[in-house]
Amino acid sequence: MRIALAGFSQGYYAVEYTRYLSRLKEIDIAAVCDLGESEEYVRSCAFVNAEDFAWEMDAPLVHTMDALLACSPDAVLVCAETVQHTALARQALEAGAWVFVSKPLCFSSAQADELAGLPRSNRILCGHPLRHEAGVRELISRLPEIGRPYSVRIRLCHAAMIHQQWERDSGRSGGPLGTYGVYLFDLARALGGTDIRTLYAVGANACTPQIEDMDTVKILGQGGGVQYALELFSAVDAPMPFFQAEVVGEKGMLMTQYDNAVTIGAFPGGARRTGELRTSSMTAGEMDHFLAVIDGQSAPVCDVRSMQYVARCIEAARESMAICRPAAVRGGMTA
Repeated sequence: MRIALAGFSQGYYAVEYTRYLSRLKEIDIAAVCDLGESEEYVRSCAFVNAEDFAWEMDAPLVHTMDALLACSPDAVLVCAETVQHTALARQALEAGAWVFVSKPLCFSSAQADELAGLPRSNRILCGHPLRHEAGVRELISRLPEIGRPYSVRIRLCHAAMIHQQWERDSGRSGGPLGTYGVYLFDLARALGGTDIRTLYAVGANACTPQIEDMDTVKILGQGGGVQYALELFSAVDAPMPFFQAEVVGEKGMLMTQYDNAVTIGAFPGGARRTGELRTSSMTAGEMDHFLAVIDGQSAPVCDVRSMQYVARCIEAARESMAICRPAAVRGGMTA
């Protein structure tokens, strides 16, 4: 299988996805494309030189998407600026390739709808590293133990995107909520088993004036008899665990957190844990899953339709934050 890389903007993901695939004997890297960006831009995003990286991958370096597609890849990894994802994914799809888009696919429901309406849109997979983290996979597999869930809480603490100018521009990156909304909303649906139908959100730019967008967001939602509490904290210094989740059901409660901690179950007979501390490569998991979907061995974990839902939730949260102004509280009464 011939796989090509389109863009270095996503930095770590662009490099790690491609390096992992290059080590698999059934994969050839067809081309590496810098999308015409300068050497300084590429190095500042991915900490590599595009020409050196192409040499490392034993692949030609090209500078346009047309030149990349002329190399006849079977699949394309889209790792450009988020605002470019839709156009590049569409171009690759129309050329007949499978497409994997680094998180997030987009932050606009109009863009997600555009891709969903294309022929063979089922060939597009969307980046979602947390769905391939060992503790999250175990948590999802154990959900039947607690019966019908009625409460889901997710807390995400992610380092702020201030390194690149494009990351600080919410119109190009989606800002913290646009970037990490897939973690909150798609995982909430996976854990609660229902769509969020109504939500209330408050937000603030509390820690990163460089971004000029909401970096701290609290969301309360409900749908299908399940209540959701979702929290996002994005700051330059984010010392807390990257991810924590808790699901309460009729028969018990499950919780996990990133850093490869064990999953904890709380039941009437007491609390217990399963598994040992372990490490897992989420990026490798994403690429293994992509290949399995292409081979027909797996259904997509996160596809375009998943991102249609996520994008609508992001837009609803932004609308709620825009219209819900804080009120002063005096003498115990809201003014």
